[in-house]
Amino acid sequence: MNPAAIRAAMPADVAGVMRALRTAGFGAYVVGGAVRDVLVGRTPADWDLATEATPDQMRIIFPNAEYENRFGTVGVPTEAGIVREVTTFRADGASSDARRPDSIVFLQRIEGDLARRDFTINAMAFGLAPESSRRLDPVTDSALIDPYGGAEDLAAGIVRAVGDPAERFREDALRMLRAIRFAARFALTIEPATAAAIQRDAGLAARLSGERIGAEMDGVLAAARPALALQ
Repeated sequence: MNPAAIRAAMPADVAGVMRALRTAGFGAYVVGGAVRDVLVGRTPADWDLATEATPDQMRIIFPNAEYENRFGTVGVPTEAGIVREVTTFRADGASSDARRPDSIVFLQRIEGDLARRDFTINAMAFGLAPESSRRLDPVTDSALIDPYGGAEDLAAGIVRAVGDPAERFREDALRMLRAIRFAARFALTIEPATAAAIQRDAGLAARLSGERIGAEMDGVLAAARPALALQ
């Protein structure tokens, strides 16, 4: 997978946020769905960023930023009239309701942040570490960071949980439905261990609200190949 495609697709205001973080001495990474979508030739709906900068540090860099949550996500208004979400690297604690973590811990490294994500295809990042040479640009000199083989799984047509699938689904039961939605959207196959965990732990979905389940099922039905998910 060629990182040049991500550079070419990146909106100018996203590049501006990355460069502002870099100028302030922090790392800056495009994460999650934007990386995945570009690598399969799609236009991302959102460009989410991650950094080791804390919300308080980000509000110094971006004085007009908005921060009203406990998960480290800061909304940064840009010159394009769009609010870009930048989230501090974090590790999620255990979840008592199979919906949201009971606690979080901010981290210093992107690898730890990617470890908490749901599937390998969503556990990729594009960016530049803060300790890299100051002469490097966070956009033109960035590289793909893919510790779980997400690009390879995309190419092979596989949805695979990061680490232990049962643990991922206990953290958030909605991930079971997300696996089905991704399979339908991108014409992928859920790999055996992940599929087995979905079948075994399907009862966890009873803890989810009807609204959350409905939103995911709407995504399945709107996918290019919904029949793949409904088999």
